[in-house]
Amino acid sequence: MMNTLYHFVGLLCCGYLSLYSLVVSAENSHNVPSQLASQWAEAYASAAVVNIPRTQQFTLKDDSRDYQLMIKLPKNYQQNSTHYYPVIYMTDGMYSMQVVSGATRFPMNSNVMHQAILVAIGYQKGSKGASSRIRDYTPSHDSSWKLNTGEAKRHLRFIRETVMPFVEHQYRVDTQQNTFMGNSLGGLFGAYVLLEQPTLFTNYVLGSPSLWFDNKHLLKQFIQGVSQIRAISAKVFIGIGELERPPYTHDNHQMVADAQAFYQTLHSHPSTHAGTLQLKLLVIPEADHAMAFPTTAIHGLSWLFKRTD
Repeated sequence: MMNTLYHFVGLLCCGYLSLYSLVVSAENSHNVPSQLASQWAEAYASAAVVNIPRTQQFTLKDDSRDYQLMIKLPKNYQQNSTHYYPVIYMTDGMYSMQVVSGATRFPMNSNVMHQAILVAIGYQKGSKGASSRIRDYTPSHDSSWKLNTGEAKRHLRFIRETVMPFVEHQYRVDTQQNTFMGNSLGGLFGAYVLLEQPTLFTNYVLGSPSLWFDNKHLLKQFIQGVSQIRAISAKVFIGIGELERPPYTHDNHQMVADAQAFYQTLHSHPSTHAGTLQLKLLVIPEADHAMAFPTTAIHGLSWLFKRTD
C-alpha cells in the first residue's frame, strides 16, 4: 500500500521537477547566468496560478522586504474547533507547498498520518527567486558568487519573530510541535537553524542539504564545535539522493558524503546518546538532486507524523 502511495506521489511531483531543476542549476553555479534566472522567474510566475484547497495567502514584511506566505489548513480544522495542530514550516514556498500538500493529502485525510498545518514561506516579492533564496538561505558570505549571499541570520530572525508569531496568532497551533522542512539550500538553512537555535523547531526534515556551500563552511563549524552545541531535543531526518555525487553533481559536489558526515557529527552529540536527539538518514536509490525531494518529504513526514494508535 505504502509503495503504491510513494509511486503515486512521485508521478504527482514530476510536473514540478522541471521548474525545480532550474533552481538547482542556478544555485549550484557560482556565476548564475541572467538568462537562466529570467527563465526561472517566468516559470515560477506561471506556477503561481495553482489553487490548493483550504489554502490562504498572506504578505508579511521584513523591514523593506515583502514575503508571500501560503498556509494550508487540515481537512477537519473547522469542525474540530478545540484541537491544536502541529505546524510544518517550509522554505521554497511555491514548490514545497505543491509537493508536500500533494504527498500528505491522502495519508493525512485518511488518518494514516497526523494532520498538520502547512506553512510555505516564499521568496521576496518583486525579486527573482534565485537571488532571494541564495541570499536568504546561505549562512556565510561567499565573494565568489555574483548574487548576494550570507543573510541566513536575518531570514531566521524573520521566521522566528514575524512568521511564527503570525501563524500562532491566527490559528490553533501546538507550539511544541513545530517542524522545519527545507531542501537543497533550504536544507543548508535548516542545518544552520539547528546549529544556531536548535530548540526553535521540534523536528527537522533536511533534504539534500547544500553543505558544500562556501567551501563547506557550515559543515566544518558543526564538526569542530559539535561538543559545544547546547542540548538538542529534536528529531532530525536527512534525505539525500544516491546520485548526489560525482559525476552527477555540478562542480563535483560530494553531497552524499557531506550528508553522511553531517549525520555522523550529529550522532556524536551527547543528546543523541541521551535519547533527546533522534536521527535518521535516508539515501534514496537512483535519485539525483532534482528528483530526491519528493521522496525525502513523504518519508520524513511519515517518520515524524505516522499514527501509531
